[in-house]
Amino acid sequence: MHLLYICIFGNILCALTLAAPTSEDDLNQDTPYIKELLRQAKAAEIESFMDQKADPCSDFYVFSCGNYERINSALSMQVVTTGVFETLTNGLNRKILKMLNAGHDSHDTPEDVQVKHFYESCLRIKELNTTYSQKLKQLIAEFGTMPVLEGSSWREEDFDWLGTTARMAYRYGITPVLGIEVNKDLASNQRNRIYLGQQDFPLEARSMYVDNSTATYRQKYRANIQRTLQRSLGVKVDLAKKTAKELIDFEVDLAQGLVDESEGLDLSELTELLTVDEVHQRYSPTLDIKRVLSVSMGEPITEQIYEYNKRYQQNLVEVMKRTPKRTVANYIFFRLIWEFVETPSDKPAKQKQACVDLTKKFFAKNLDNMFYRRYNNEKSSREIENMWRQLKSTFNETLRSSSALDWIERPTRNLAIAKLQAMTLEVNNYAEDNFTEEFADLNLQSSDYVENVRQTSLLGAKQMREMLHKPAKPFEAGSQLSYTPANILIENIIKVPVALLQPFYIWSDVYPNAVMFGTLASLIGHELIHGFDDSGRKFDAKGNSNDWWDERSSNNFLKRRECFTKQYGRYVYDGIQLKESTSQSENIADNGGMRLAYTAYRKWYESQMEKDLAKETLPNLRYNAKQLFFISFAQIWCNDAHPSVKALQVSTDQHMPGKFRVIGSLSNFDEFSKEFNCPSGSAMNPSEKCLLY
Repeated sequence: MHLLYICIFGNILCALTLAAPTSEDDLNQDTPYIKELLRQAKAAEIESFMDQKADPCSDFYVFSCGNYERINSALSMQVVTTGVFETLTNGLNRKILKMLNAGHDSHDTPEDVQVKHFYESCLRIKELNTTYSQKLKQLIAEFGTMPVLEGSSWREEDFDWLGTTARMAYRYGITPVLGIEVNKDLASNQRNRIYLGQQDFPLEARSMYVDNSTATYRQKYRANIQRTLQRSLGVKVDLAKKTAKELIDFEVDLAQGLVDESEGLDLSELTELLTVDEVHQRYSPTLDIKRVLSVSMGEPITEQIYEYNKRYQQNLVEVMKRTPKRTVANYIFFRLIWEFVETPSDKPAKQKQACVDLTKKFFAKNLDNMFYRRYNNEKSSREIENMWRQLKSTFNETLRSSSALDWIERPTRNLAIAKLQAMTLEVNNYAEDNFTEEFADLNLQSSDYVENVRQTSLLGAKQMREMLHKPAKPFEAGSQLSYTPANILIENIIKVPVALLQPFYIWSDVYPNAVMFGTLASLIGHELIHGFDDSGRKFDAKGNSNDWWDERSSNNFLKRRECFTKQYGRYVYDGIQLKESTSQSENIADNGGMRLAYTAYRKWYESQMEKDLAKETLPNLRYNAKQLFFISFAQIWCNDAHPSVKALQVSTDQHMPGKFRVIGSLSNFDEFSKEFNCPSGSAMNPSEKCLLY
């Protein structure tokens, strides 16, 4: 069950290879030669992505990113997508790979050594060979028997699906069919509560299970299930094929009850605080909620719990009545082993990358912390902190202004100012975490991948149960927080990933401030505005779920949001008409974050003496500082997607494709039209513009 606490969203040094040989240390030298080299490299990169023959007033994405696809083609690079976040992640992955492949050194804590053991066990997965299947069957045997393995000897009357799921949740934190987790209380974030609702779905979004346009992904998933049954459990081809079809059909049936993202329901609308008895009565006798909770948590539950997305549970009751027990049993045991299955690659480089990804899945915090300790860059931390102060100060002025946001009543604006003042930003380095305490029960070895996953899952389940009786700790979202900035609404805090600390990708102290504000400040501004979007405005200064908006201001917000719904619903991506969605949080944050970054930049620009502004342009680029801001902003969203995933992108990503993040935001901004002399009525300067913040 994925709770919506969070609002989220190479080639940089190509010119350097033509100059003197350089290393990372060389690039950090504070010499005029290196500084000029870096500025020229940035100018060359920006220019290489642009199609300067395109009319900026017709399509600013093509103007800024028209050559990006040719240089960074997802198809020719054989990757899913390319873009600045992929580039940052690749840079981080290279460093993580170097850390994990290095012998144990003085930097390593005992916990680092265990994480390295986990990675090594993944690399050595082929050594498990014939014992792999046996180990998976032993896991199944902990909870019962699987029909596809037992054949006609499987006894339906012995199978209790709810009890089996609950025991898996207690032991390994794996929750097939019905999800149970402990997390911060929405309304009172100093304590934890149980959330009960939908399971985690491998294809993630409802549209992936129900839309015709995404059928190909269901077919690939079914083939993957079949392959896993054959290779990992030794099921014969025909039976594996038949079983895979039954499992995917059952999962599609369950997915009918998933949240429909296009309805724009926020967390407060999807959750309900109830007694266990109240939830139990809703779904009895099909779902024995009291029993599933007490077995999963290892104790009777007397306090209120949150029910998440009751539509899922209502659908589940009906699905269970019509589904054969044999199918349900096969599904539950398959979802158990799915967590332990990893297919080794014959290509060592590919296997190493797969193992980095798996290590991230289980130990993202540790890897981020290891990276931070080895590659900590004080300059970038200071730059981010400085940027944050300027953005916060600028938005504070906007909220206080009598005209800028006159659609919000003064008392509500005062509460918004209080929320902004309480909002904090931190680099997600986990420097304060007690890893020794967290790893106390682990003994990971480099020889047995399945046993390592088993131990890690055991510990994770135990720690989650213990959370019920402990004060709330900072919210964690694993690898999600490793590569993209995020606003943790339930804590009123913006987390910046360590990946952004890497120099030269989007920031450097030798780049013009126009570039820094267009990229880094726009990204941080985007997260700041999330605190006041569709979902964020329902959380107060302390991060508790609390609707603090007066009725008139709220109605004005909804009217203005409707403008974004219509605007973004008109766009067509790769022949696919984008859906009109009530939820506009990402588009609101894109628009508001870019405007905020530009306003902060203009303030800084106007405060400088003329002599200090020579560095606000780049060598051989004919654009002034403010134009460079808009080009830099657009180039954050230069991207390419593999043709096979474009429908997937539209179905699962709440963010617009990069092209529309650029043209949508900039076509709403008068200052952009002024800088590029776009005539009124042109595509990038329409007469009707959408504006919230």
